[in-house]
Parts: sequence; C-alpha cells; structure tokens
Amino acid sequence: MVKLSNKPNIRGIRNAAEDTRYKSQMIGREGRLFAGVLATRINGMIYGIILAFVLIVLIPFLVKAIGI
Repeated sequence: MVKLSNKPNIRGIRNAAEDTRYKSQMIGREGRLFAGVLATRINGMIYGIILAFVLIVLIPFLVKAIGI
C-alpha cells in the first residue's frame, strides 16, 4: 500500500533554493571579475608595453654597452 502525505517536499525545496543561490552567486562573481578586468585594462597594457621595452630594447643595449 502506498501512503500519501500532504506534507511539502522540504528537501526538494531546499535543494532548489541552494542551487538558485549558488548560481546567482556565480553570476555575481563573474560580473565583478569582468568589471575589475575592464577597470584595470589600460594600466595592464601600459605595464606590458613597458616590460616589453625593457626586455627587448633596454637590457640588450645595456649588455652591449657594458660589454658583457
């Protein structure tokens, strides 16, 4: 015999709520990360250009000038 219950499925509701909360946190985290990347992209490009200049131009010039 199958017993029917009029009690709500609390475990299923809790799992759905946790899943929804987790997904909303992941969407928020992705949004904050994207905003941070956009905010610092100019500085990153400037630092990259300076580093490339130092590695490609300045260091070989100093090595040639000093004669190492």
